[in-house]
Amino acid sequence: MMLCSLFRKQIFVLLFASTLLFSCAGSAAPLQVSPVSIDLTAPSQTASVNLRNNGDRPVNVQARVFEWSQANGEDQFVPAKDVVASPPAATLQPGVSYTIRIARTALPVKSGEKSYRLLVDQIPEVNVRRPAGSVNMAIRYSIPVFFAEQNAGAELSWNIRKEGKNLIAEATNTGNRHAKIAGLAVTAGGTKASFGEGLNGYILPGSTRRWVTTKGANAIRAGANVKVTAKGDDYAVDQTVIVKP
Repeated sequence: MMLCSLFRKQIFVLLFASTLLFSCAGSAAPLQVSPVSIDLTAPSQTASVNLRNNGDRPVNVQARVFEWSQANGEDQFVPAKDVVASPPAATLQPGVSYTIRIARTALPVKSGEKSYRLLVDQIPEVNVRRPAGSVNMAIRYSIPVFFAEQNAGAELSWNIRKEGKNLIAEATNTGNRHAKIAGLAVTAGGTKASFGEGLNGYILPGSTRRWVTTKGANAIRAGANVKVTAKGDDYAVDQTVIVKP
């Protein structure tokens, strides 16, 4: 997501892992990061992240790892003690690619999954003369990082209900591995209520997430049998539930 404002000298652009490009007056992000997520299964403990500076000026970057949890449907982050990014800072010259290594320093996960976020920040330049009316843009990539044991898996249960003109979709993950939800939709007959075609978010083990939409919600009534559909990395959601009032 990018915020553009004529009233700010500096713009902070938050790019989540599902988004690698942005535009502001048709420009592309100078800093590119790949992959957009890291999913490791024991005994794997390390991964590489590639950075590239597509701009015409040097780019200063900082990499930090946070332990990721969810409470009451909200993401919670604390600095990680058992996963590190190396090096934690670098300067990328124009046209240059650079590799950051992500490593878990604790023993491989033996039960379930451990979730983290790698934050890669472009540090804004200071004391650089710019044309009048130009902006200084900072970029942040937030990349999910998962370490899991081989047999871990997600288990989702769905609750669909109406609240006025809104349709609420709520999912609880009772499994021991995260679930990635994209293209979430609720269908009744020929009516489809969409919660967005792209990434809706992640549900960590033991957590519940909630989404709200009005698109197509008016035609879906309490008491109706509806089909919940969504896509994940290597699975699909296809479940029939009854809409609660």
